[in-house]
Amino acid sequence: MNGPLVDTPPLAGAPHSPALLSGIADRLSDLAEGAETFGIALCSDADVAGRYLVQLQQIDRLAQSLREMASVLAAPDPVTAVAGIRLGELRLALEASSKV
Repeated sequence: MNGPLVDTPPLAGAPHSPALLSGIADRLSDLAEGAETFGIALCSDADVAGRYLVQLQQIDRLAQSLREMASVLAAPDPVTAVAGIRLGELRLALEASSKV
């Protein structure tokens, strides 16, 4: 007796579809653009920029990180893409993750 077909999740470590990875990469790029636009708007106010310089730099770093991760997800060779990440801390974290 056959039971109903059940959708099973992919096996751990199984690759995700290129379409899914591309969609995630696109969304990360959109978020990076939004963060950058937000940071630029805040920087245009000299009082805000003077009071929140550290936080504005964090917004910029967030945008850069999102862009770099989007590039890795969209790359035909993610390992090479990780090696090309300019943000050292992010590159090291992703390199360590890929060795797990």
